[in-house]
Amino acid sequence: MNRILIYIVALAAALLVPLRGTDIGKLQPVGVVQLFRVGESVVIATDTGDSGRGKTVQEAFKNLEETTAGIIFLDTADYLLLSKSAAEEASSLETYLKPSIRVCFAEPEISPAEAAEYLPMHRPNIRLKERESLSNAETLTQENGRLVLRQ
Repeated sequence: MNRILIYIVALAAALLVPLRGTDIGKLQPVGVVQLFRVGESVVIATDTGDSGRGKTVQEAFKNLEETTAGIIFLDTADYLLLSKSAAEEASSLETYLKPSIRVCFAEPEISPAEAAEYLPMHRPNIRLKERESLSNAETLTQENGRLVLRQ
């Protein structure tokens, strides 16, 4: 009997504790993340049109979160476009992106939104967790107005 009373009190206490959830309408699910350098700054752009800038990857992600109208949801990202000038930053991305995200090189002129439409049919071979073989990653280029993924 005492045990049941303890369970009831614990359940009531758990139900009375206010929880702050996330409004799903404010989530910004990302499919493509792009990382490149402009001068001394690191820039992170997404297929949702959001971007962040900073001296480090950490500062750029913080700026991205602060300047996005919603809540950036990076767990949905499947592809990383990495400029060759920012390739040394790949190890810093593991904190923010899942290790299974597919990586290819791309210049900043490539639109992440266009890449989000193209890459599901032409998936890069290298994943972020295999960054030691990143030098073998394919390159996404734009030729005659069309995207092409080449070795």
